[in-house]
Amino acid sequence: MASGFFISGGNTPADPIRRGVIMKIVSVIFITDFILLVASSFAAEPYALDKIVVKPKAASQSTITSSEIRQKNPDSLVDLLNGSGGLDLRYRGTSGIQADTSLRGSTYEEAAIAIDGINLMDPQTGHHNLDIPLTGFDVERIDITKEGASSSYGAGALAGAVNFVTKKPDKQALYLDAVFGQHALFGQGFSFSLPHEFLSSRVSFEHKISKAARPNTDFEYQTASCYLNKDTDDWALDNLFGYQKKDFGADSFYSNLFPEEEEHTETIFDKIGLEYKPGGYSLKNSLFFRKHRDKFILRRNNPASVNYHTTFVYGLNSQFNLPTRYGEILLGMDAVEDQINSVTLGKHSRSHEAGFFGFTPDLGRRFIMDLKLRGDCYQKWGWQESFNFNFGYKVMDQRLKLKCSAASAFRVPTFTELYYSDAANRGDPNLKKERANNFILGAEFKDKTVNFGLDAFLRRLRSLIDWTRASSSDRWQAANLGRVDFYGLDFNSKIEPGLKARGVSLDKITFAYTYMSADKKTGGLLSKYAMDILQHQFITSIYHTFCGISFDWQLTYNRRYYGEDYFVGNIYLSKKIIKNHFNIEPFVRIDNFNNTKYTEVSGVLQPGRWIKSGLRLEW
Repeated sequence: MASGFFISGGNTPADPIRRGVIMKIVSVIFITDFILLVASSFAAEPYALDKIVVKPKAASQSTITSSEIRQKNPDSLVDLLNGSGGLDLRYRGTSGIQADTSLRGSTYEEAAIAIDGINLMDPQTGHHNLDIPLTGFDVERIDITKEGASSSYGAGALAGAVNFVTKKPDKQALYLDAVFGQHALFGQGFSFSLPHEFLSSRVSFEHKISKAARPNTDFEYQTASCYLNKDTDDWALDNLFGYQKKDFGADSFYSNLFPEEEEHTETIFDKIGLEYKPGGYSLKNSLFFRKHRDKFILRRNNPASVNYHTTFVYGLNSQFNLPTRYGEILLGMDAVEDQINSVTLGKHSRSHEAGFFGFTPDLGRRFIMDLKLRGDCYQKWGWQESFNFNFGYKVMDQRLKLKCSAASAFRVPTFTELYYSDAANRGDPNLKKERANNFILGAEFKDKTVNFGLDAFLRRLRSLIDWTRASSSDRWQAANLGRVDFYGLDFNSKIEPGLKARGVSLDKITFAYTYMSADKKTGGLLSKYAMDILQHQFITSIYHTFCGISFDWQLTYNRRYYGEDYFVGNIYLSKKIIKNHFNIEPFVRIDNFNNTKYTEVSGVLQPGRWIKSGLRLEW
């Protein structure tokens, strides 16, 4: 694997464009702050923060908690998503090298990826959305929204969003992690957190390298992050910086005609947030910046065919939360700029501004309601409105919640869909935006030891963007298709029996099943991505201990709408040894222990059985 990395950045967009964007951002800051501060002065009775109780929303959302993150100890941050019901994580490369996210039958372009609520979808292609410059040490939880969420995240959240919420350094701690295994796998990581009255901080680093399980899928990546936080009674200031570099063989990642593909990516992310929170309300401005570089080599043994792409996403998110006696009000504005400088796609930029409003009324103990409205303005596509309306009713001493929701969402084409062209693919600069209406009817039950939920969902898409062709001899063409309806059922359950007997305990069992189907009205064209969905997904996880050793089993069965079906089993074993303030935890992981041969992306064979072991230390 080549260790060097070089990307020609080329010339940046003209200075007048930059000055215009900067002026928009500054204007949004001043206008937003003025409006929101004036609005707060008209609140009838400002409520203190300790009087506010955040109520659960009726939306279809699941959460991967901090304890689950710690328990799973994944190979990469992305691997945490594997095993979430209704989410199809389609790997090209292992250990988080490259994967696509699908939510209830969506394409990878229709599921937004965010950090602390900031939408960071890559404007070049959604294949890079999961290039997240954070480690597992940095994340407090992962919120997975499985319905249209453009009213919260803007363009791209057509079918939902995955939001990585970072944690604050609330205790002094040092974590060390080392792993080695088959296929010359070796990795290490560390994280050091230091809370302090003056300035709290956390520094994290992660590195892995492997020859991989099959030819031309070798990889090496490094991820580093730094978080700084200053928190007082009336205001808070924080800065999150992340860096990630990946070098990998990409055998048939994009075409099985070229098994010697190679790719190098580099991601830089920085976010500065300032929150003002006196008297019960809060006003937060977040400036953010993401830079992504992509060097793609079609034939690694003949580097004459090389593509370079550099994208920038930067802007401001400003939001104001005002609790009142009638409920909580949310007001906010966004100003965002997307830019690309590419050998094959050219130089392009686009900016958009957005305003949003939310209201969560206080309807008592039994009723839950949440309303969000948003408008995004693009020069090319004009105003795009989106909304979410969620309603819930609790019965059986509030253990059972009946819920329904409706949402309108949209996405705009990526630069690849607009401008890419080669012998096998052709974009279309005249593509329209894609829109969807989402409907959910469901129920949730929560008790001390048993939780379950069931959703019936319908997503009605218009002007669906996909790569299509009339026959296998034609080029793939980016196009807006007709109406496509996706519908199905999503069931999930969790049981925590707490059974213990003679050194054996059964702590937790989870089960998820998702059924999906599609009513295609696309004029008989062949679809490259949109119709390649899961039809049946079964996921079972069992967590138990035996003689002090923890066992975490994950059993998955997938059957694709047009394709194969396969069963994959993973197991993670660990033994925690505690000495005063020092914890040591040796572990063994066996991925695909049943050695199934399968693909999640056509032509990209996944690894067979892979045994890994390592050690975790905590002070």
